[in-house]
Amino acid sequence: MTWKHVLAVVTLCALTGMVLGGLFGFAAGKMTPDFFTHVIPWHDGEPLGMATFLGGTAGVLLGGGLGCFAVIVQGILQWRKRETTG
Repeated sequence: MTWKHVLAVVTLCALTGMVLGGLFGFAAGKMTPDFFTHVIPWHDGEPLGMATFLGGTAGVLLGGGLGCFAVIVQGILQWRKRETTG
C-alpha cells in the first residue's frame, strides 16, 4: 500500500461517514426536534441544523477511525503474508 492509497482510503471513509452521519442526524432531528433544541444549555439552537451538524461530526470521526482500522488490518495481513512466504 502506498501513502496515496492510505490517504485515499481514510479520506473516503471519513467523507462517507460524514454523509451517512449527517443523514442520520437529519432524520433524528426531524423525528425528535425537542431533544436537539437544548443541546447547548445556554443557547436554544435550531434542532434540525444541530442534529445534522452533530451527526456529520460524529460520522467523520467514526468513518475516519474505521478507515484507519482498515489500513492497520491490511498492514498486519500483508506483514504476516510476507513473513510466511519469505
